[in-house]
Amino acid sequence: MTNPNVSKTISDPMHHYQGYWMIFVLLFIVFMGIALVGQLFVLNWRSWLPGAEESMTIFDGVRASVYTVISQVS
Repeated sequence: MTNPNVSKTISDPMHHYQGYWMIFVLLFIVFMGIALVGQLFVLNWRSWLPGAEESMTIFDGVRASVYTVISQVS
């Protein structure tokens, strides 16, 4: 007989979804810190982050760079 109280396994799709968002948030915070430091010192920070070269705002640049890095990791 199987036990109905067995917890979900690691192959649960929600587990992967949560892991993706944890990585996204962590990278977003790190890249936002880099972009803010660059912005404060009036440096061209967009060339430091992959995928952020064509962005108009700091949030678009950071988001684009996070998506670029995540697509390379996957």
